[in-house]
Amino acid sequence: MALAETSMTLEGDRRSILGRAAIVMGLLVYAGLLAGAWWAVVNLLPDQVSLHAFGKTKVVGDVHNRIVTGIGLVAAILPAALWIECLVVGWRRSSARALIFGPTMSMRTDLAVLVLGQGQVLDLVGKAMMLGLSMISGAAIRDWIQARTGFAVDLTALPFAAQLVIYFYVYTFFDYWTHRLDHSRFFWPLHRYHHSAEDFCVVTSARQHPAAFSAFFVINLPLAILGATPSVMIFVSVLVTAVGFLIHSQLTSDWGWVGRWLIQSPLHHRLHHKLDMTEPTGHFAMAPIWDRLFGTWRGTADPALVIGVAQPYRHGFWIVPDLLRDYWHFWSGFVIRRTN
Repeated sequence: MALAETSMTLEGDRRSILGRAAIVMGLLVYAGLLAGAWWAVVNLLPDQVSLHAFGKTKVVGDVHNRIVTGIGLVAAILPAALWIECLVVGWRRSSARALIFGPTMSMRTDLAVLVLGQGQVLDLVGKAMMLGLSMISGAAIRDWIQARTGFAVDLTALPFAAQLVIYFYVYTFFDYWTHRLDHSRFFWPLHRYHHSAEDFCVVTSARQHPAAFSAFFVINLPLAILGATPSVMIFVSVLVTAVGFLIHSQLTSDWGWVGRWLIQSPLHHRLHHKLDMTEPTGHFAMAPIWDRLFGTWRGTADPALVIGVAQPYRHGFWIVPDLLRDYWHFWSGFVIRRTN
């Protein structure tokens, strides 16, 4: 009996070592892909770009350093989030282990979306372009308001950290209302794809319908109007991305008073994703203060709470039919009322 138990222990240790080796190899591959992206940016993109909009021209210089810095910051978030989760919940319960050795069908969908470009690295250039459009159009509106009222918000005299905190909460305010819009009758078919996840893992954050458009431009435009500098907007985006990965992870903490007031916790976000809709959903804000102010705070969930949506989804790597159906439901929803 003792020999058998020893043999089982050794086998468990061997699997644990192999699992950790696989994670290390995955991180090395990830670093290789990142290096390739850096090479492409430096060698294929010009270092100075002119943006023309609303009768104004903005010349953006040092493009290589800006984008490479952005890629470096954002690309580091995903492996960092995976390791943080692993350290807290242990290897056996971690998203990394599940994704490598036994992803559920729902997790396979998350991986498929991530690989096909909805992840935070592969669509970074597109987001950078949208950020640039938000910045130049926001600056034009800000100049128009200042010319007619003499008023403009300027926080550049504050320390960078203070600007980051202020604009993060400005971001979460607009994100709260955009998120509530996504849960409205007309926009729900596109946002529903994110809620179709039946299991949380770090990369569930990347499960977004490619046609979803409400959040990024609508949120970043007000930040630009309110005087956020490009550096602040980039770091706010990085912070939001990091929080997004963590609140969709296997972490089950409510983060104490931080999760109740400052930053939404994984447990509160699980309640937002609940399948049972006999009671209205809540917890729309990345900063709980907005849910508390506007009446959508719902308390804390059970870590075992079932998540998902009533609409059936196939799950797995073949995601195209569901994407097309949800896109059709979005447009047809303007004339056809649906209940889920």
